Formats: sequence, structure tokens, C-alpha cells
Amino acid sequence: MPAKLIHLTDPHLVGPGGRVHGLDPRARLKACFDHIAANHADADLCVISGDLSDSGQPESYGVLRDLLDGFPLPVRLMLGNHDARAAFRAAFPDQPVDPDGFVQSVTDLDAECLVFLDTLDGGHLHGRLCERRLAWLSVRLDEAAGRPVSLFLHHPPLVAGLPHFAHIMLVDTAPLMDLLRRHGRVRHLFLGHLHMAVSGTMDGIPFTVGRGTCHQMQPTLDDPRATFVDGTPSYTVALYDDPDLILHEVEVPARGPVVGLAGQPAQP
Repeated sequence: MPAKLIHLTDPHLVGPGGRVHGLDPRARLKACFDHIAANHADADLCVISGDLSDSGQPESYGVLRDLLDGFPLPVRLMLGNHDARAAFRAAFPDQPVDPDGFVQSVTDLDAECLVFLDTLDGGHLHGRLCERRLAWLSVRLDEAAGRPVSLFLHHPPLVAGLPHFAHIMLVDTAPLMDLLRRHGRVRHLFLGHLHMAVSGTMDGIPFTVGRGTCHQMQPTLDDPRATFVDGTPSYTVALYDDPDLILHEVEVPARGPVVGLAGQPAQP
């Protein structure tokens, strides 16, 4: 039986009753949680990869805490540039941190090593992995020698052909890429931040960016302006069936009505 992981990103929660770009981020995240609980309660882990909050206010983390009450999966929470580390840690003291207080950790999923990084660079839209965070990662990769690794970051370590994001991605990426090359078995990068579905390879390593559960963006490849749209909330189901990794993007709700079932006669 394959191991199953759920990846969500960018819920951008605000305090009770608040909205972001006219959307209700709480209702959209709850719809995803309800869909996951109904269809993937057998998953081994749910990861939410940053921008949990839209502005780092304590009230927004309280909304997330309430939404998670009764959620059937273990959850690993990560930070993005809209988050506030101190407010997050006050709301979620049980979420693991490293010895320096960064919200990063590691766990195993069968034979796979999952590493969650804290790319928040307080006060900036871009992300950063300082020397202490990179040193922590180096030790974790050494401990995972011989095993495949899935790496989770909020900020993508590449520009991705999007002018708007050119200066707000992960900065100073060379040390990170050196570590990943040295380990040699990083299987996949799970990313957020872009508010759109993007996938490809970076230095030979496959990556996937989730669209997020709140406002989304049009992939304007030649326009530096950010165009936010009311897209369908989505999450990713990752199936680890060694040596394979299969990813499914799930929209909540589905974009259109059911128009037929395989093996059934077509309706006139």
C-alpha cells in the first residue's frame, strides 16, 4: 500500500470574518479540510507549506487552530513570508522547531525522509536560508544518507519565468543546491508562494508548486504585475509507492458537474 501525503499551501488566513481580495480564506480552507477528511482520511500526513496567515496576526492562527480541531490527519505546519514566527509559535507550541527556534523539522514516511524548511526572512517578501538553517539541513541530509528525500519549502529556489516574483523568491540559493547535489537523492521539492500551479525540474530535481487554497494568480509570463483571480482551491495528493512518486492535484469543488461514469452508457 503506497504511503499517502497531502500538501496544501498559502491559505492566507485572517481573523474571524475577514476577507482577502474579497474572498473568505477560512471557508476555502475548510472546504479543502472537509474534502480531505471525507476522501483521504487514510493519509499519513498533511503538510501546509506556509503563508498560513495573511499578515501574521495572532487571530489568524487562532482561526487555523480551530479549523484543525478534529481534523483526522497529523499536520505539519510551515512558515512563509506573510507569517510571523513568534505569533505562530505561541499558537502552535507543539509544532517542532530546530535548536535555533526555526520552524523546521524532519520526519520519515516509510523509506522516505521528509524535510521541512523555514524560509521566512522577517520583514521581507523573499525567502532566505541562513547559515544556521543550512547547517541544520546539512546534518539532516547526512542522517538520510542512502534514502530518498522530499524537501518542503515555502519559497521556490528559482525564478520560474515569472517577472513579478523575480526578486521575492528564495535568495542565495547556491549553498542549498550544493547540499542537495551532495546528498544526491532528493526526489522532489514541494513548494508554495506562487499562487499558481507550476512544475518542472531544477538542476535535475523535480518540483511542484501548489496553487493554494485562497486567492490565485494568472501566470503572466511577460507582465511584472500580479493578477489575482478567484480560482478553485486545490491541494495535492502525493502517493509514495517506492520507487515511484505520483502526484494528483485535487480541486475543491470539482470545476464541473459529473457528466458520466466510465463503463456506463452515455446519457442521451
